[in-house]
Amino acid sequence: MFRPARILGLAAAPIGLALAGCQPLPHPFADSQLPPDAPILQVADTVGILVEPVAHAPADSQLADAMAKALQDREIPADTRAANRQSFRLTGDASQSRVAAGAAMVEIQWTLANAKGQPVGSDVQRTTIAATDWTQGTAEMLAPLAKAEAPRIAAMIQEAPPVERNPERQIFIRPTEGAPGDGRAALPRSLAFLLTRAGVKVTPDSQTVDAVTVAPIVDLSTSGSGKQHVRIVWHIYRPDGTEAGQVSQENDVPNGSLDGSWGDIGMAVATAGVDQIMGVVKTIPLKNPIVN
Repeated sequence: MFRPARILGLAAAPIGLALAGCQPLPHPFADSQLPPDAPILQVADTVGILVEPVAHAPADSQLADAMAKALQDREIPADTRAANRQSFRLTGDASQSRVAAGAAMVEIQWTLANAKGQPVGSDVQRTTIAATDWTQGTAEMLAPLAKAEAPRIAAMIQEAPPVERNPERQIFIRPTEGAPGDGRAALPRSLAFLLTRAGVKVTPDSQTVDAVTVAPIVDLSTSGSGKQHVRIVWHIYRPDGTEAGQVSQENDVPNGSLDGSWGDIGMAVATAGVDQIMGVVKTIPLKNPIVN
């Protein structure tokens, strides 16, 4: 499992002692670095949704892919392949009846179940769609159908356990630098999901007053034997732009593992780092703290 290998930070200085930038610090967690063959692709036990193929949809329908994308767009980790012991399962059962030339009335029974297989919500979606869109069934053609239903599915998910936080603190997350595949957006999206579900305010505006900035950077290098070494560093910056600390994670992965969709990989990495990231954020004082 991919977990933080080390944490670097700037401790509070005694009165009268000035700190000039980020100074090298010992690595007290260096001995917890994962061995080279540790499975980075082992997904952490995080809340997400596995979207299963929709029953009775056309044989080549990509409706499940369209739904997974629609949920991701709403900051819900979703995938049609990767799952873990805590994942929800979303199933659909479709039927259609032609109501006019070139159009079909589609009815889909959506059911969301928890990891134990217990239903937590259901909804019947009824819509009219072009017959060719339904029969050809590409993810692009079915995107409007999935987008219309995604808010109802998202509302069924139970609240995730909270993490310790600063209630008034806002966080801006930069796109990932150096990430292959869709990691540039997938990694920040996963961290934003975890923070938002825990009640931490994530702002899309880099100019938000007194916001802390989290900037993930990915570095890939060849490690031999068909593997790449991946190192992910989360840089945490104070509102004034100075660096408050870093959370570092690294491991070896099979060549090309991160070249496409990150799926639940981004969620696993963000889950492994979120507590340490918030640990650094908590050391940054608020400019105008709210006093009850």
